Amino acid sequence: MFFDGDIMAQPEFLTFEDKRYAIAKLDDAARAQIVNLQVVDGEINHTQQRLAILGTARAAYISALRQALAQAQPEADEAAPTTH
Repeated sequence: MFFDGDIMAQPEFLTFEDKRYAIAKLDDAARAQIVNLQVVDGEINHTQQRLAILGTARAAYISALRQALAQAQPEADEAAPTTH
């Protein structure tokens, strides 16, 4: 799905499945679905950004744990469960 028009304003045209539509000429049901897709796309982008932040935080915690355990002596190998 691709919108033609000013990025900050409501787009004038919608390209969907290789067809171009004037948004002003669409009925209310079609325009409502466009809005729904815009909201969902925004949420997906937000979630992807959040996952990237969480992945970075996780990597930092792993690094910090590695440093914290650098001086510790591991216990004898007794089939201890692993978490990483």
